[in-house]
Amino acid sequence: MKLKGIIASLFVAGLLASCAPAVTVKYDYDPKVNVRQFSTYRIEADRQRNADPIVGGNLNQRRIADALDQSLKARGYKPAQGGNADLVIRFFADSRDRQQIQSNNNWSPYWGWWGPGSNQVYSRNYEENRIVVNVYDARTNDIIWQGWATGQLNQRKERERDTAFRETVVSIMKNFPESAGQDYGAVR
Repeated sequence: MKLKGIIASLFVAGLLASCAPAVTVKYDYDPKVNVRQFSTYRIEADRQRNADPIVGGNLNQRRIADALDQSLKARGYKPAQGGNADLVIRFFADSRDRQQIQSNNNWSPYWGWWGPGSNQVYSRNYEENRIVVNVYDARTNDIIWQGWATGQLNQRKERERDTAFRETVVSIMKNFPESAGQDYGAVR
């Protein structure tokens, strides 16, 4: 009986680990804005919102800015020369502590009848990270597009963080128009 309990506990622990929150990406935009008018950009870290010393720190800010730069260039946008950009891309990263709770409400044979067995509750504490990319019309300073991702980005090993942040930013920017001169009808 104890062996079954140990196996069940290991199974639930494995299940909790495999159910760790994946990176989720979402976006929103202003459908009234004609994106065809934009072709240049400037990238800035949102200094007021990058308060998290780890996820919002300089290393991760550089990772995010580099990934944004590569993504925008791949879509046909050009970096602004002399600060006169059509678009201002502001980003920030933050984190918060989360908890996942799971119960394995077991039913087992009880004197020939099925009845309540053991109920074991497992909890897992983790850090959820968020990257937010805001795109502004530089002339009006109105936000025209926003993309964000949530998940466990900072839990990776040092060598994997560059890849994790780059892939996350690329996932966010997949929802941005494919190239300068197209409008939101091209967004998939």
